[in-house]
Amino acid sequence: MGIKNWKTQIRKGLLDLCVMNLLAKREYYGYDLVQDLKTVEGLEMREGNVYPILARLEEDALVKSHTLPSSNGPPRKYFHITREGRKELKAMSAHWGQVTRAVEGVETFEAGGGK
Repeated sequence: MGIKNWKTQIRKGLLDLCVMNLLAKREYYGYDLVQDLKTVEGLEMREGNVYPILARLEEDALVKSHTLPSSNGPPRKYFHITREGRKELKAMSAHWGQVTRAVEGVETFEAGGGK
């Protein structure tokens, strides 16, 4: 698999969680969301990764969108998290907490532990 591919797979899986977390804080239009995600060190995502995620989350009714006119060009599509999305985000965050604790536990695990 290689470390580069492994890192890519980890980031792909976490991008949904990151998108949902930002949308839980405020409404975003796609480009603005991408720009905020690009500032997260270690995430290293591309613009093309976010729009398919938004489309899938909307299809799953976890986010909704609406379009508003823009003074700087074409209309902008704004996204916000739904009530169901907040429930899903809570579950995702809880699972992520379990996973990180498990990895930390394995990292500090001492083999042989007296058994």
